[in-house]
Amino acid sequence: MHQTFSEPPFPPELPPLEQHEVKSWKKIHSFYFHGNASEYFGIWIVNILLTIITLGLYAPWAKVRRLRYFYGNTEFFQRRFDFTGIPRKILIGRLIALALYIGFSVISNYSVKVSLIGLAIIYFVVPWLIRATLRFKARNSKFGNSRFYFSGTNKEIYWVFFKSILLTIFTGGLFYPVTIWLFKRYTLDHLYVGQLKFKLRAEWSAFMRAFYYPVLAFIALIGVYGIVLWFFAGSLANLGAEEMSVIFGVMYLIGLLLIWPLISARIFIVTWNNITLSRSEFNTNCNQWHYVWIIVSNWFLKIITIGFMSPWAAIRLYKYQVESLSLNLKNDPDSMLNRVQEDHSAIAEEISDVFDFDISL
Repeated sequence: MHQTFSEPPFPPELPPLEQHEVKSWKKIHSFYFHGNASEYFGIWIVNILLTIITLGLYAPWAKVRRLRYFYGNTEFFQRRFDFTGIPRKILIGRLIALALYIGFSVISNYSVKVSLIGLAIIYFVVPWLIRATLRFKARNSKFGNSRFYFSGTNKEIYWVFFKSILLTIFTGGLFYPVTIWLFKRYTLDHLYVGQLKFKLRAEWSAFMRAFYYPVLAFIALIGVYGIVLWFFAGSLANLGAEEMSVIFGVMYLIGLLLIWPLISARIFIVTWNNITLSRSEFNTNCNQWHYVWIIVSNWFLKIITIGFMSPWAAIRLYKYQVESLSLNLKNDPDSMLNRVQEDHSAIAEEISDVFDFDISL
């Protein structure tokens, strides 16, 4: 019989400590990552080989090993994070997810109508998958002895999803940054570690600026480039349409290589500079141009090495992200209590993996 646990009432804040007890922790603390590429390469290559040999059955163990490596090497306040998911349970979820995927793929080859109905059903259950995945990952994530907890409801995630669809349709996609803000706010405003609650303080306008400043700068750059070409049209008169299209194509490609990493960097910065954990405040000293350099150079290295530098690229980006963060502690981390919560299923997360849903921060 399935048993549901209710949330125990926790006080929003703990009783204030004496001044001499506070001094040891009430200050800004940084995050650290102790992993390195050579260690992770061993985990990465073994995960790939065993997943291939076992025809994908090893994938849950590979996922847990990867998450435990990244979590276990992340330190804050002399404590490490941990991921406690059980591979066997994840395997069951993955098998069910694969069965659904294969069934959908086979049926879609024989009936367009059934295929459309299947796509509609998948689209409808996406919010449920997102919410269930967030609960599963939170339930199996720990900081020291304190577990994470996600309290978002299905009703709330469907409302967020519905608003995102309306925004996309009626604005022609121009308000896409607002949909990012809606999902991040839903994710963070329902996340706890122990009894301490996260909150995203940024407004939707901050995400619009983070997204569109690089876009507008790119448009302005293309405009300036066009004016320069027109000004020197006399010297470029001998160039044909093909050469001109190549020049503009190269400029466009260079712009894309910079604009998307720059948007990612700015969204990362605006998010973590506006997150609180109860009374404590997060901050990041991430430099957007250094972030762009890491992403772009990672792309080139992975292409040149046919993917063999992927572990180094993953460690490099994650380390920079983590070590750019700090937390101005105003809550005693030694006094965190755990919320009682049920052991959530891994099925939804595996379905979202199979259908390539990415809901990470």
